[in-house]
Amino acid sequence: MSGWALGAGAAVAIELSTGAGSVAARCAGRSATRRLASSRAHAADLLPELGATLAELGATPRDLRAVVVGVGPGSYTGLRVAAATALGLARASGAALRGVASFEALARAELRPGERGATLLDARGGEAYLAVYERGAAELGALLAPRVLRAAEVAAQLDGVNVLLADAAALRATGLDTARFARCSEAPPNALEVLELGLEQLAASGPHQAHEIEPLYLRAFAVTQRKN
Repeated sequence: MSGWALGAGAAVAIELSTGAGSVAARCAGRSATRRLASSRAHAADLLPELGATLAELGATPRDLRAVVVGVGPGSYTGLRVAAATALGLARASGAALRGVASFEALARAELRPGERGATLLDARGGEAYLAVYERGAAELGALLAPRVLRAAEVAAQLDGVNVLLADAAALRATGLDTARFARCSEAPPNALEVLELGLEQLAASGPHQAHEIEPLYLRAFAVTQRKN
C-alpha cells in the first residue's frame, strides 16, 4: 500500500479518448460527472466543466488532492488535450497525478466475476483498438493488452470472449456478429470509471510522475518525405 488517501480533499478525472468526452469529481464521499458537448469543443469546454462539476459538490480547485486522466487508447487530439490539462492542474494545485488505461477502467466497471470481455474502439483507416480482460472474483486481469489491429484481424482474437464492449463504428468496421457474445454494450469509457480506478491505484501504488503520463497512441505516425 502507498499510504496515499484522498481524505477530505477533492479529486477530478478527465476522459477524452472518444468523442463522448466526460469529466468527474469526488469530494466528501459524493461524486458528480458531466458529458462534454462534442469532441470539437473539448479544449474549450474542459476547464469550465471541471469547475462546474467541482462546484456541484461544494468544492473548488483549491481543494484538489488528486487528478486522474484516461490515457487511451483513442483519439489522438483528445488524449493530448486530456494529458496536458491533467498535468497543468496537478502542477498548479500540487495534487497527486495518476494516468489509467481507459479500456481497463471500462472493463473494470462493466465486467462481472467470471466474464471475459473485449474492449473495441474504431481506430479509423480500417483499424481498431482492442484489449481483452477477464474478471475474477475480485481482480481484473488483462489477457490481451491494448493494441491496434487491422479490422479483419479482430475476430481471431476473440476466442472465449463472452462480453463485447464496442462502439458502433468498430462493429461496422470489423463486421463482428454480436450474436456470438452473451452480452454487448456500446457504452464508451467515462470519467467516473476512470476516477474510481485512478483512486484505487493511487491508494495501492501512489502517484505518477509527470513524465509517466503518456497517451496510448499504439501506432507510429506516418511520415511523408517531401519531394524536391
